[in-house]
Formats: sequence, structure tokens, C-alpha cells
Amino acid sequence: YTSGTTGNPKGALYSHRSTVLHALVVALVMGKTLGEGRKVLPVVPLFHVNAWGLPYTAPLVGMSMIMPGGALDGASLFKLMESEGVQSAWGVPTVWQGLLGEIKSQGRLPSGFCEVVVGGSAAPRAMIETFETLGVNVNHAWGMTEMSPIGTHGVMPQWVMEQPFDKMISYKARQGRRAFGVDLKIVDDNGQRVAHDGKSMGELYVRGNTIVSGYFENEEASKKSIDAEGWFGTGDIATIDADGFLSLQDRSKDLIKSGGEWISSIDLENLAVAHPSIASAAAIAMPHPKWDERPVMVAVAAPGAAKLSLEELHSHMSSQFAKWQLPDDIIWVDALPLTATGKISKLTLRQQFADYRLPDLR
Repeated sequence: YTSGTTGNPKGALYSHRSTVLHALVVALVMGKTLGEGRKVLPVVPLFHVNAWGLPYTAPLVGMSMIMPGGALDGASLFKLMESEGVQSAWGVPTVWQGLLGEIKSQGRLPSGFCEVVVGGSAAPRAMIETFETLGVNVNHAWGMTEMSPIGTHGVMPQWVMEQPFDKMISYKARQGRRAFGVDLKIVDDNGQRVAHDGKSMGELYVRGNTIVSGYFENEEASKKSIDAEGWFGTGDIATIDADGFLSLQDRSKDLIKSGGEWISSIDLENLAVAHPSIASAAAIAMPHPKWDERPVMVAVAAPGAAKLSLEELHSHMSSQFAKWQLPDDIIWVDALPLTATGKISKLTLRQQFADYRLPDLR
């Protein structure tokens, strides 16, 4: 079943063939890090796209899976990875925030830990920089339940790894390139394909042998999502550059439209969590009579850190965002609501703050 971040979860229909092909594709594109005798820790539930397909890929290549159990806090993960000699760990960004905190506390990495696969939602650039600085290779992947789930992977070509650090990180902050057998296209509001120039933005469509055939007992959703040529509309807004690198801009339902212009909630969030006083953040749209929508940042303070004022947040973000793109308010909460798969639930946040009014409307 899908995560239900934009509505009710839907049952994704796989076939035996699509599942086998997905396992083969992952083994192919990640052949350098997956293999006999190695150990992988899937910090994703077995019910979340079959733990990202690892229960099929790992035995295919002779790799051992270390199951984390219910303790997913940073200290517990560090202890498990250390005791079992885990080399590769897979999970969503919210999980890695906790592990990085424990790594900082311990002053070292778990023994043997050398790769992290991040997916489920976009990884903040600051997180990628931290892992890479520590010597952990980041594979920033993208996919969906409807894709079994891997659609793109972050295995970098040699020419990217030879770039200066900042430029290399810029490539790793994207969602990688398409996996074998997966076709990608970007279309505009009129359904026309746009150029793969890294600038032209539109909805991402996917097609391939590992894409679902439809939704379980939901013919209406199936017809709406998959066209006659087999293209599946992801609901993600993205760009693709000339080298095939995918960059997700936002979920179509999470984009903020202010004064007729789009603001990416992902970009706002990633810059916000780069501040040491912010542990996690979510940008959501609030209705405005003049501008249609305005962004508001919902944030969790880092342990022991003072809560930033709105002015301090603006000062941190103003070098990369125009004034009109900056959040109109910052709301501090003890924790952000998460789905069962560990993603921030903006659907819940929008419901939670349904009666909220922007500062200039009070």
C-alpha cells in the first residue's frame, strides 16, 4: 500500500515478474556496494514497498539483512550497526537525523559503516554534506510504491566524483538517474513533453516493467493515474538535466503558489534544517486573500537549541530566496507528524493548522 501522504493509501498491484525484474535491476545498478558477505540494514518497514525490495535483492546477491526491530532512535541504530558490522543502511531522512546526532555524540561512525541509501523524501543538502564529510557514501535515490519502488538511483559516474566537493554534493542532492528499464518524461500543464535541460519544470511521468498495473479494487484511481501508453503520473513536479539527473521540486499538492508564482516547499525545508537550531521542518501553504497562498514553516528545535525568531530564520534563508518567497511565520512544535513509513505528513499538518491565520490577517 502507498504511504497515504496525499490521501487514503492505495493498494499497488505487482506481478511476480515485476518483482523479480526490480530485484535484478537494483542488483545491477548497485553492484559495487551490494554483494556476497556484506550486510545491509533496511531501516524501513517490511510493509513499505517490501522494505524497498531488499528482501528480494539481498538474497539474490548473497547479502545479509540485519533487521532493526522497533528501536529506530539514533542510539539504538548505532549500537546495532556497530555490533553487526553493517556496511550499508537504507532509510528515509528523518531516521538519519537521529543517527547523525548519535554519531556526533560518539565522535565516530559505527565500525564498517560506509554507505547510506536515502529515499522516501528529498534528503537535505546539509545531511548529504555531513555524511560525505564523514566518509559515508550517499546514494540519493527516488521512487514510489507504484514503482516497486526504485525509479532512479544515486550511483554516480566517475566524472561526478572527480568534481570539486561542493559541485559533487550538488549532484548528490538531486535524485540521481533512471534505473535500467525505467523511462522518465516531464510534461507541462497541456500534457506536452518539456526539454531535459535542468530548467523546464513539469509533472514527472514514468513507465517500465516494474511499474504497477493499477490499484487494488480502485478502477477510478487506476484510470486516472495510468494512460493508454502505460505512462504513470507520479504527482511529483521535477526537472531532468541533459545528463539525465532528476531533480524533484515538490509534490504537486505541496507546491505553494503565491502571487501566481510557485515556491518549492522542499527547497524551503532543506535550507531551514541546515540551520543548527532546527532539527526538522515542514513548509506548508496557508490561504491568503491577496496572494492566494503564503508559506509557513513548522519546525522542531534541535536539542538544547534556542528557538529562532522569524527574523533570524529570514536572515538564514535570504541569501538563497527572494523576500517574497520567505515564510510569513514560523510555528514551533514538539514533533512533526509522520506517516507509518516515516515521512512527514503534510496532510496531517494542514488539518492540524486548518484554523491558523497568517500574521498580517490577524
